[in-house]
Amino acid sequence: MKNYLGLILLLTVFSCGTKTNLSTDAAIAETEKKVSKIDANKDLKETKTEGALTDKEGFKDVGTFKYYVLFDENSEELSKIKNIEITNKTITETYYFSDNKLFFITSELANTPVKKIYINNKRVIAKEHVNSEEEKLLLDKANRFQKAFKKAH
Repeated sequence: MKNYLGLILLLTVFSCGTKTNLSTDAAIAETEKKVSKIDANKDLKETKTEGALTDKEGFKDVGTFKYYVLFDENSEELSKIKNIEITNKTITETYYFSDNKLFFITSELANTPVKKIYINNKRVIAKEHVNSEEEKLLLDKANRFQKAFKKAH
């Protein structure tokens, strides 16, 4: 009798356990599929903005920037923002959006590993070559770019 009760208890615990979201590997694979689809989409409208980068006080030019916004012209859904900052080095950041939600960020600097941040439901689920300070900076920039896009559209 004890064996049956133990078995029933064990089955109850496993059958009523919490369900997990997609595994991290599956979420990363899904992210890479979405990125490829956006990168291959030639129907997206592209706008370009250029300007000068200044020091923290805003007085001295320290470089230039240009960023490209790619979006669906009919639905005005944001898909991708590519930001290039040129100072004594060139940094290229790319922000990917789906259903108006940020889901992936890359940041590239010559001769260094590509920084990657994977996001699901507004939470960072994985990152590569990114420390917490860089993560916060990139997420903040993504929010500013997205707000600017929404304000313009």
